Amino acid sequence: MAGATGKGKREAAAANSNRFVTARVLQQTARAMLPFYKRIATDRSFALQWTLLRQVGLTSRVFSSLATNGIGYFVDFPAPKPIEVYTNGTSLRPGTTQFYFNTAVHRSIARAVLPLYRELSHSRSFALLVAGAIRGSNRTLLNRLVRSLVGTKALRTVGIFESGFQLGFKYPQSQFTFYNQTFRELTG
Repeated sequence: MAGATGKGKREAAAANSNRFVTARVLQQTARAMLPFYKRIATDRSFALQWTLLRQVGLTSRVFSSLATNGIGYFVDFPAPKPIEVYTNGTSLRPGTTQFYFNTAVHRSIARAVLPLYRELSHSRSFALLVAGAIRGSNRTLLNRLVRSLVGTKALRTVGIFESGFQLGFKYPQSQFTFYNQTFRELTG
């Protein structure tokens, strides 16, 4: 890639890594997160104490690690090589603020993504389409697939992100955009 800019090299590396995502990995991640998002969407008390993941069946037998950073959370799941670890979470962008997480927005996001995670969990053909859109860096197809199930006007952006996707939500209850993400974290 002689003469490519730093941004161009990063984009090429990210597009190259997108080839690793599979329908199986997307389905396993969605199945594991579905009970959590259902509980967040329907139980305000639980949403206030969302870190108690074991109460909804999301145990260390299913996930390999849980991380919180004051502006969100990330749950890591084991995946076959070459992915090894696949992550799902909801968070603000680092650097936007510190120690802020809005329960009402989190619940709204959980309600909004439930149909998407249900479909990913239960429909292999849908998961294949999403994985194909990610692998092919086809943002238009991914956007159409996601928006066919996530019907809220608060969904502002749909993007391909590190062998996965990110959904940007902006609700009136907060000045910040929250991101629900499913991805393979790039290292090195």
